[in-house]
Amino acid sequence: MKNKLVYLNIIFTALFLILSALFLIYIFREIRCKEYFEGDPYSWKYGEGNTCSGDLNTNTELRNRNSNFLTNQYNRFDNPTLYTRSNIRDTTHPYRKYCDVMSYKDLLAYRCLNKSPIKMQEVMDDQNVDIASTLDYIYIYNESSLYSYLLAKIQAQKNMLDGKKIVGPVYVCISQSPYLRYNSEYSNNNNSPYARFLDARIDILNNKNPYYLETISPTGVQSFITETNDGKADPAIISSLYCHILIMYPLYDKTMTLKKEEKTEQVASITRFLEETMTRYYTDNELCFIKCNKSPTLNCGCLTRTAESPDTDLYTYNNSDLYNYNESDISQNEEDITRFNESRDMPLYTSKCIDHTQKNKVSDFTMMYYVNPYSDSYGDSNIIEDPEPEVAWAEKMKSFPIPAIITIPAPVEIKVEGQDTDEVSRPTPKLAF
Repeated sequence: MKNKLVYLNIIFTALFLILSALFLIYIFREIRCKEYFEGDPYSWKYGEGNTCSGDLNTNTELRNRNSNFLTNQYNRFDNPTLYTRSNIRDTTHPYRKYCDVMSYKDLLAYRCLNKSPIKMQEVMDDQNVDIASTLDYIYIYNESSLYSYLLAKIQAQKNMLDGKKIVGPVYVCISQSPYLRYNSEYSNNNNSPYARFLDARIDILNNKNPYYLETISPTGVQSFITETNDGKADPAIISSLYCHILIMYPLYDKTMTLKKEEKTEQVASITRFLEETMTRYYTDNELCFIKCNKSPTLNCGCLTRTAESPDTDLYTYNNSDLYNYNESDISQNEEDITRFNESRDMPLYTSKCIDHTQKNKVSDFTMMYYVNPYSDSYGDSNIIEDPEPEVAWAEKMKSFPIPAIITIPAPVEIKVEGQDTDEVSRPTPKLAF
């Protein structure tokens, strides 16, 4: 009988240990699962009436130097007291009027710079600055392909962090070469065929389109094209525009090592970066606001391109509508359209950006964007850390509380010889959280 009681006690003790171990495994598995702490994005981003209550956009407001966006520093999305979940959910907060903010776009406009991305990378590489960055030369087909490229690049940097998320802010600097061309094939006693690329000047770019082609046919018929090829037009019309894109990680050094661990130190570091390192390059020149290729609102600045500018093999053309057709349904003409065409998708052309404020000096202008940590691409996909991780944690715990530990007392009749029943009684079950 004595051995039987001992065996039963061992069995119940082992059972308790096994259940405890399984519970701990469950908890630590959830902790390691990064999606666990993100929660359902719909729980706060798209519910509770979180919609745009105005018609503003950070790109258009940046163009107005007297706008509240600049004078009240609403463009300082890095400010830990300004761009927060609470403010986004506050129906009275000014951010509610910005539709790209309230639709959680990947890029939010910060400032424009008077240097090219190449020159800005030299600043980042300076030993006194030492900021991680990547620079690419690339042909951008449209806004969607731009977002896809940026996501792939930032994801690659995140993969260097051994499973950790990037600590923001992250900034993207974009400068695009506009395609502005005049081509006349008309010839008579007073006219000869003539073709040239036009300079980018504010007096000829009132509509801020990055593509303009004026042609005069051999018979004297004039025509204008102001949109790049959508993949279905004449292949002689180019589809993509040449860009330089710099991505900056101000809290990391060139080896992608986090410089500061403390939040207060990180905030101070970003303030110095934006108000000291970058301030000398800020501008509101009108050439900043030339639209990105095929984008209604996103601006891409103005990049001077010459024969000496770096060439590239990176392009983003992909006519997804045609690629989704069944092969048997695609005509020969459509099949030709879907294929990569170097002259259309990686066109060689020159551009010249003229700064009228500097005695018509040839210049470069670059748009600087804040990568939105609340966007679906970077926040919900666990790439950039939530600016308020403690709030995200609390909201996650509120939505998904940790289950309680309930201890299982051994049967009262089991008693090991030499011990009193009171000495082996189990604690009263209670919630552990």
